[in-house]
Amino acid sequence: MITQKEHKKATLMHWSKEELAEHIMMLEHNINALNESFEDQYSNCLKLIEDMKLVNKTFWEAKEIIKRSELKGGE
Repeated sequence: MITQKEHKKATLMHWSKEELAEHIMMLEHNINALNESFEDQYSNCLKLIEDMKLVNKTFWEAKEIIKRSELKGGE
């Protein structure tokens, strides 16, 4: 994972106010994009969990139907 470069205090002290403002704005943009990406991934995970619940429910229902039909066929 690529992380934001960490600057030494001495380096930042030599930047102009405009350079510092631009850097702060970029960092704000990056954190907002990261939060949006996280929310999208979280939403997708919740959808996958719901899909898995449906698949498992369907599987167990189908297994129960087969079991009942085998019991009826063996009578």
